[in-house]
Amino acid sequence: MSSLNFPPIVHAAQKDTIQSAALAYAALGLSIIPLDGKRPALKSWTQYQRERADAQTIRAWTFGNIGIVCGAVSGNLVVLDLDGAAGYAAFAVTFPALAQTYTVASGGGVGRHVYFYADQLPPSVKAMNTPIGHLEVCGDGRQVVAPPSIHPITGKPYRVEQPLEILRVSNLDDLVAWVEAFKPRPETRAWQPPKISAPTGDAPLNRRVIDEISRVLIGQGFKPHGEWLHGRCLYPERHKHGDRNPSFGFNTASGYGHCYLCGTMLAKEVCARLNIDLMQLGGLVEKPEPPKITRRREPPADPPRDESSAPLLKLPDWLERYMAWAGATGNQTPLIFHQSAGLWLLATAIGRRLYGESPWGVRIYPNLYLMLVAGTTFYRKSTAYKLAESVARAAIPHMLMPTPGSPERFQEALAGRMPTNFDKLPKAQQERLTRGQPFAAQRGLLKDEVSGLFGAINKRDYMVGMKDLLMELYDCPDYFDKDTQTGLNVVENAAFSILGVTTPASLGSAISAGDWDNGLLVRFALLMPEPDYAERSASLVYQPAPADLIDDLRQLHERLPAPEMTEMGWSAPGALRLNVECWAECQRYGDELRRLCDPRREVELDERLKGVYGRMHVQAFKLAALFAALDWLKTDDDTPTVTVEHWNATQAICDGWRTSAHRLLEQLDKSGEATLERRQQDRMLTLIRVKGSAGCELRDLYRQMHITAKLGRHIAQELVRAGLVVQVNIDGAEGYAVIESIQHA
Repeated sequence: MSSLNFPPIVHAAQKDTIQSAALAYAALGLSIIPLDGKRPALKSWTQYQRERADAQTIRAWTFGNIGIVCGAVSGNLVVLDLDGAAGYAAFAVTFPALAQTYTVASGGGVGRHVYFYADQLPPSVKAMNTPIGHLEVCGDGRQVVAPPSIHPITGKPYRVEQPLEILRVSNLDDLVAWVEAFKPRPETRAWQPPKISAPTGDAPLNRRVIDEISRVLIGQGFKPHGEWLHGRCLYPERHKHGDRNPSFGFNTASGYGHCYLCGTMLAKEVCARLNIDLMQLGGLVEKPEPPKITRRREPPADPPRDESSAPLLKLPDWLERYMAWAGATGNQTPLIFHQSAGLWLLATAIGRRLYGESPWGVRIYPNLYLMLVAGTTFYRKSTAYKLAESVARAAIPHMLMPTPGSPERFQEALAGRMPTNFDKLPKAQQERLTRGQPFAAQRGLLKDEVSGLFGAINKRDYMVGMKDLLMELYDCPDYFDKDTQTGLNVVENAAFSILGVTTPASLGSAISAGDWDNGLLVRFALLMPEPDYAERSASLVYQPAPADLIDDLRQLHERLPAPEMTEMGWSAPGALRLNVECWAECQRYGDELRRLCDPRREVELDERLKGVYGRMHVQAFKLAALFAALDWLKTDDDTPTVTVEHWNATQAICDGWRTSAHRLLEQLDKSGEATLERRQQDRMLTLIRVKGSAGCELRDLYRQMHITAKLGRHIAQELVRAGLVVQVNIDGAEGYAVIESIQHA
């Protein structure tokens, strides 16, 4: 469109002076006020929300910037104010027809003002601090900064981005509903325990039943409140909105539950709802002890119980010390991330040298796939990753696998084949790789932005087979082989562990619905920040990992069976069979979780989580094996023993992991950010593919997608990290080309 054919609103915005622009806006029937920065420069501008200033008044004002008053006074003008890099893109994808209107780019660099005339004036609404930025529908009582005003912080002008007529619509109900959907749920008052008498019976409740109920509820995120545990109702389907404001409490002294809507629930009903088998616990009520006829050795009595508090999670000393150090050093990182990083260190130190022989005929090794998922910057999730890496490099550097560049190179590393440049590496690196060769397939991998791995698997042809390989590695096969271009790779004695970090948006963009069904994603513990996350006090001076922490991890690694020299070179180390005292508890937990996956349940479990539930009892046993190994260091026993105490602690951890997976799904489903980013990536990839080996300039990409240069570069770099495109120079300009097209050029 020629500038001569621009609509009058655009000509007004492009005037040389602020005052001339203000007069031009007023001539179009818009109410104008002077601004100081972004705020009205008048003592009161209420008058101009009802009537427009005339030209004489406007000429008498001293303008810093121009404000256009929205609402009925300006002909039912409505402006959508989007302040955030992802805001406009999300709006344009959701409402493509509404995006075809006069639009102003904020001088702040990321904001947009989208103009409409509405026959039915909507209410003014806003949603602040959403995943895509601040959102506001400006109608009556609101004003917006108009071009050619200057942003008070950046010093850059507000400018016309889409020189179109202001779109006239009948109503903006859907747009208002979209903004309303981003509003956070209102704060609720603190839960108060019910003021009722506890139900009584003829016999006291079995203390083990109350303890088991308490343990399960704590694992589901319930919080102690004196002698009560507080959380969501066990029957959310009875609540109109699913018990958004948790209304249920369980009394750890008397053993009854109470919901403000559903009423009192007896322990028997609570056990049935939580799938707790009373027979496994000795029944609902205490049985009188038979008289002692002979003197015999009795099991030690349970320690006195503090009736005012819930059962505490007992962690091994080493893990407590690791979390204390990491939690103080990375004070802004959720403790669940530090805890899982410590568990990954233990799994990596052990490798494949401990196993439990399960009653169902499968050997379970303590390797782990862990994924730390949180929004960028705020939660400092990479700190957990880096602190764990520093401890691993100090204690067991040979147990870290270099990041693989392709499935073929990954298989070569698992088979113990040295890199092609081995002879050119420094001596220290050669020694590290040589020492790690017998552990080739049982090392640990640190993966920053692990969602890029899923993105590459799903979108790149040469990554075919990587998904199956990772799933097979998790189950620790004794042997598998594959013939590649470089020869036959034989992988033996695998027990691979992964610690990766990502954001919900990146993960949502990289995975598909199939990734929940085919088994790889659900093999990961999907860890989100704990619900009661709070950062700790910062250390004034950086403290490296304590020497005893590193020494104990090294001692654990070195006490287990070591590789042996044979005629064929170093052999892989052997493995100790664990003494296991908790198989009954493990099977019971697996059965409980299986029942929760029953499609006939009144409220069926989300299909995506069924794979998570199906492996949770195995996850808990892996952690129990790690705890047993730490306790074994303090003894002279030949083999570690996995006790019921170990199991109880690790089942509580895994129950927390299970609720973490629920939180991740809620965030992926609630926020459209991940879906939007995936669509943007797919669209950009299509635009780049069209250009073939010549590539496409970044400027052309973000212009065609109607997004900012900053957002365009971010999306392009995500495609680079996923291994789909490569950055190229096109006549001195930044550009991108699809890797396959360059390889075939």
